[in-house]
Amino acid sequence: MRREDYQPRQTPAASPFRKFDVKCLGCNSYQLRVVTQMDEEAGEMTVFLVCNRCRQRETLPIRR
Repeated sequence: MRREDYQPRQTPAASPFRKFDVKCLGCNSYQLRVVTQMDEEAGEMTVFLVCNRCRQRETLPIRR
């Protein structure tokens, strides 16, 4: 193994999630945004991670 393989992973400086290794599984981009949606009638909130590059969207589970 190479020396780089033993080093902890580094996220790019442009990533808004510097403390986490969060990237798009479709295109491996670190350019993600968080989108929230509120359903007033049901009183529920939904949170999405959306990739700015390939527009893949992933729903995050919310626990109460």
